[in-house]
Amino acid sequence: MIKQLVFCLLLFFCSSLGFSQKPKLVHGKIVSEEMALSAIDIVNINSKKITKSASDGSFSIMAKIGDELFIISKEYIDQKIVLTKQQFDQKNLIVKLEKKPIELEDVNVVKAESMKIKVSQADMDQAKLIKQQNTLKVPNVQTGEIENGVDFVRIGKDISKLLKNKDEEKTSNTAPKIGFKEYINSNFDNVFFIEELKIKAEEVNLFISYCEVDATSKSILENQNLLETTEFLLNKNEDFKKPIESNK
Repeated sequence: MIKQLVFCLLLFFCSSLGFSQKPKLVHGKIVSEEMALSAIDIVNINSKKITKSASDGSFSIMAKIGDELFIISKEYIDQKIVLTKQQFDQKNLIVKLEKKPIELEDVNVVKAESMKIKVSQADMDQAKLIKQQNTLKVPNVQTGEIENGVDFVRIGKDISKLLKNKDEEKTSNTAPKIGFKEYINSNFDNVFFIEELKIKAEEVNLFISYCEVDATSKSILENQNLLETTEFLLNKNEDFKKPIESNK
């Protein structure tokens, strides 16, 4: 009798365990400070299923115990949830996100200087011309100076410099700008992500998107310093692989 009871309990436990391992539609809600968040991406890394939260913050996604749910947003701190049995059995999984800190742009404080009047070279040429016109000269005496003379060589150089600056400005304005993903893909191949960062091949694009939503990616793209970029990717890789428990 005891053996039969143990066998039945064991059979029931195995059946329950096997049933719990089957994927099901997990329902949840994304909130921040009691406010529902819409259009938040929820990614099941294991099954590669993707969904977005609705206007009331609710979402549904197929998952099973142990699956990694990635919650991605540009305005809120990303979360990775390793789905536990308790979370899997909840009727409504509540995920609380925190707002990303606002980064203030650098403000340059310029010390006030005493007022100075800037005199251009053209003003100097005009003053020189007026001065020469009013200078008394002795008739029939050659001094070696050209009367009413203006430095045409210097003026020509100024015009040439002005045209060159305009060409450079036009070139810089029309130079194509690349995005963060293009910059990363042009400098780091899949071997780096798979062998160095130990990221699965199918998760490389997801990892780059995860890095792109970080505000630091803007300065990375502006500086395009490979050493700084590599350090940034290494730091983000640690966060990418670190599970974060969901708030109940």
